[in-house]
Amino acid sequence: MTTDGLVAPKPGNTVIRIGSDARASIAGFRCDACGAAFTERTLACRACASRTPPAEFRAAETGHLHTWSVVHRSYPGVAVPFVSAIVDLDDGLTLKGTLHGVDVENLRHGLPVALVFDDAGGARDKEGVPYVGFHFQPRENQA
Repeated sequence: MTTDGLVAPKPGNTVIRIGSDARASIAGFRCDACGAAFTERTLACRACASRTPPAEFRAAETGHLHTWSVVHRSYPGVAVPFVSAIVDLDDGLTLKGTLHGVDVENLRHGLPVALVFDDAGGARDKEGVPYVGFHFQPRENQA
């Protein structure tokens, strides 16, 4: 619980961080030696083998569609079709997520997208605390 009586949401994914202001962000890790970016904390850089652990940074919330797959069959309760996407964020980090708000015929490599934090499909833990998730949407759909 927070001091104002509101329940702070929990990250629904290991890359999500919840700030003291309850605002969600994506955590990335960048090598000081070569600049490579990763989504996992490592003891050494995977790109250049620097022994200095990559430093955590707050990831960009914009990027471009790298590749995608239109999913037509999924688990019960998951609406199909949906677009599973790999997005290159503008800071060099690459994330996988769902792309909403775009017709399949408009998908293209390099499509500008924005990261959007959401309620993780309404998921809650056993005490009823909500989770925070994320998805992508085309930037031209941003309000």
